[in-house]
Amino acid sequence: MMAHFSRWLWLGFLLLSCGPGAARAPVKPAAKPRASAPGLVAPRDPLAEPPPRGLTPDAPFPAIVDRELDNGLRLKLVRHGSYPIVELRLLVLSGKATDGAGVGTAALAAQMLKAGGAGKWDSRQLLERAESMGSSLQIDTDMDSTEISLSVLKTDLEPALEVLAAVAMKPRFSVVEFSKLRQREIERASSLARTSGRWTATMVLYGELYELPMSVHGYAHYDVTPKQLSKLTLADCRRWHAKQMVPQNAVLVAAGDVDPALVERAAQRYFGPWKGELGEPPNFTRPTPPEKLSVFLVDRPGSAQSEIFVATLGPERHSEQWVPLRAADQVLGGGVAGRLFLDVRERSSLAYSTGSQLVELAHAPVPILLSAGTQTPKTAHAVKALLEHFEKMGAFPPGPEEVEIAARYLSDSFLLRLESTGTIADLTAHLAVLGLSNNYYDEYRKAVRSVDAAAVFEAAKPYFRAGHVLVVVTGDAKSIAKPLTFFGPVQVIDPENEFARMKLLPYDPKAELDVPAAASKP
Repeated sequence: MMAHFSRWLWLGFLLLSCGPGAARAPVKPAAKPRASAPGLVAPRDPLAEPPPRGLTPDAPFPAIVDRELDNGLRLKLVRHGSYPIVELRLLVLSGKATDGAGVGTAALAAQMLKAGGAGKWDSRQLLERAESMGSSLQIDTDMDSTEISLSVLKTDLEPALEVLAAVAMKPRFSVVEFSKLRQREIERASSLARTSGRWTATMVLYGELYELPMSVHGYAHYDVTPKQLSKLTLADCRRWHAKQMVPQNAVLVAAGDVDPALVERAAQRYFGPWKGELGEPPNFTRPTPPEKLSVFLVDRPGSAQSEIFVATLGPERHSEQWVPLRAADQVLGGGVAGRLFLDVRERSSLAYSTGSQLVELAHAPVPILLSAGTQTPKTAHAVKALLEHFEKMGAFPPGPEEVEIAARYLSDSFLLRLESTGTIADLTAHLAVLGLSNNYYDEYRKAVRSVDAAAVFEAAKPYFRAGHVLVVVTGDAKSIAKPLTFFGPVQVIDPENEFARMKLLPYDPKAELDVPAAASKP
């Protein structure tokens, strides 16, 4: 009853306040702007306008202190941040490029460093030891390096160094753990061959870019196939470890709340006994850029999507043209301001993802990649659009405003990466892997800010050459093989059969880019 009465009371209040006879507050007339007194100027609102475009924030990269132990192990120490945290990276300057004939050896051997246990710890105890310090033991292998990392409190610096030293110097190489790890890797590679269009395309891309007539280039294998993994033995991993994981081939990075003298003493205590001689370096015979346009189609039957790469070889990483070429890459495919995003994705709706990339490698000309992910019916049209943008970059100078936007982004966005101690450690490790100077990042940002459209065009012309490019597509061959012959002969590849070459379709300049209706039906 009380609730019913309250509702009626509330309704009556609304009628009284909003009805025809309700009193209303008088509306004040709009205030007239006051005229300024003669000879006086209204004060300027500092927030009314954006800052001038030329304003560039600046912050130098933290100072790097270099040390070297008696056995040749180099230290790179960076004091950064206000928290009692230390980021540790033990780098071995050998990665997948040192596999030789045993493709997959480096990555498998690196994972065995923790999977098999090390020193006084078996595999479970090793991981528990890292977790007891509030950290996790991470091991990553790329083309040029193997990295073992830990992130710990300053008070756990010495226990962390003890773990890193044991992993690098005294891996147990357990037979049982090796068998389990190799089987997991075989299953991983098999799964990627079935399910990942990007992975399979990249496998073909690296093999073709770094193909040599008389030998095998270290970068020719992006990853490993199930058959290659099945051939690897524990002895292969032991040999790789003995040849590559030696102090003269290693760098210890410590960033955060570090005292260089203290870290050096602790490193000497745990890494001082590390011995070994560096083996013969791998062959890095210089590959040649594509001499003609070649098309490779990695078959994924029934796929509703295609992954596309357009690629060539650029300069070596230490080239003087790196900065303007990096700006060209940003103009072409750098996020939402890049040409590929604005045209291929937004205006033409030919792809749901686009981009470009200069892949940083230490010992050879680097890949220049344009990429797109698209629906199967749009595949050939998307390839055509990527090729047009590739050729345009080498044929016409970019606009000054494009270059300015790209340069400001490359310079200013870099500062955002300096907030994290982990990123500082990673960037310092990156310098060591590529053999760049300690002040490289400051010099890079300065050079990027001064680059202009003419320099960008001169850097791009030698590499963005029409007809000297690889096209690699992963998708349904039944639907898209014929349209792709418009660009050149199409080599069809089976990723689930060790990337065997299945058939070659001839070049047909009259081929239709649209997918035939019959071909798109299951």
